[in-house]
Amino acid sequence: MDEAAREQLAKRLSAMSLREAQHEIRRLDPQAEMKFWRNAVRNEQHTLWVLPEQGVAVTLVERESRAPSNREIGGGPRGSKAQRASYEYVEARVAPLNRPAHKRGAHGPSPLKRLEEAQTVARVC
Repeated sequence: MDEAAREQLAKRLSAMSLREAQHEIRRLDPQAEMKFWRNAVRNEQHTLWVLPEQGVAVTLVERESRAPSNREIGGGPRGSKAQRASYEYVEARVAPLNRPAHKRGAHGPSPLKRLEEAQTVARVC
């Protein structure tokens, strides 16, 4: 996928809701795999999808906002109140894959194969 197509995909996914964007990602690539969900990066929450057939990684960005709630925190200081988190979908970022994606249980060379071989050689020696 070239740069213009990646920018167009990012704009199209950014115009959708989070749920629609995730469905669109699965539709684009049946082999799509979610690598992590709502990983905190600075003041943003990132959800990373890898699309191996398309050769891109899609990051869905959300912003978190907190509001006080009436629920008390169990086990905390008296009078402590819990906070309610809400997430707002902001944008999608599309980047090319720097290395091929490997799914667990899949056939083919594993990126961890060299590490496993080095460990077995170290045990033998």
